[in-house]
Amino acid sequence: MTRRHRLSIATCVLALLGLAGPAQAEGYPDHPVTLVVPFSPGGGTDLLARLVSTKLEASLGAPVVVDNRPGASGAVAGAYVMTQPADGYTLFFGTSSTNAISPVLHEDKMGNMLKGFDPVSLVANSALILAVPTSSPIANLKGYIKASEDKPLTYGTFGVGSTPHLLGTLFASESGAKMIHVPYKGSAPAVADVTGGHIDSAFLTVTALTASLHDEAMRGLAVAASERLKGFPDIPTFEEEGYKGLEDAGWFGIFAPKGVPAEIRAQVSKAVRTVLETPEAQEEFAKLGVEAKGSTPEELAKKQENSVALVKHILATTDIDISK
Repeated sequence: MTRRHRLSIATCVLALLGLAGPAQAEGYPDHPVTLVVPFSPGGGTDLLARLVSTKLEASLGAPVVVDNRPGASGAVAGAYVMTQPADGYTLFFGTSSTNAISPVLHEDKMGNMLKGFDPVSLVANSALILAVPTSSPIANLKGYIKASEDKPLTYGTFGVGSTPHLLGTLFASESGAKMIHVPYKGSAPAVADVTGGHIDSAFLTVTALTASLHDEAMRGLAVAASERLKGFPDIPTFEEEGYKGLEDAGWFGIFAPKGVPAEIRAQVSKAVRTVLETPEAQEEFAKLGVEAKGSTPEELAKKQENSVALVKHILATTDIDISK
């Protein structure tokens, strides 16, 4: 046997064992890929999905079309995607709410959102900020806790069972702060009531609070994130203030129907990471109040697992009411 033949055989064996480098799905994609968004056009999730889809087209080499299918907190879109062929041409733009929180809170209606998808890539991390109106005498988180001892403080969020509702309940439980949850149908009315002096505080996304913080209509007390935000470096994290467990406030990610070949998921994951690592993407996502962050399928799976565990921990250790 010649040296050339031995090398040829060795190369074939390595390829069969998956050791000859990252696997590529032959011919994928050869027609448009659909990215299904579980919320209406124009919202924050939709804007992020359209931003990443535009950038993915060049990286994947095929059009990426956004398909909005709102309803039932993401269950409508999820049910649709799970019935599509497992070929990588229909993907789901999920969130920590649709793919971790709601499936735990409403297992009877959305439990399949944990079982019917395979992770592809993280897209962005989203932080929350606890803020008060600038007219408030409360200057920091310690002052917030202290003030609540005299009178329970109201905090507005964008809904019952939302990420800020869950983390607000966890913070109240761990700190001893007396807090009353005030749910709104969206962030805008909550911001309006805080700045108008109708409620004491808001616990909302950076996106929702950016304008009010820049205009100094509101004062940030603490941010639920792993580190301080570049846009608001003066606001400490909850962990800096002594309260852990609020770091993973929220995230956005791409999922595939169960059974999509691993090589296709790896290919899309690599494409997402490639486009999100550019300075341009980092800046564009930052303007929307989130951190552009791609990942491997395994890393997104771990992120989802941690979020599910956190929700279960909150349900088991606090008196949170999600019945309303």
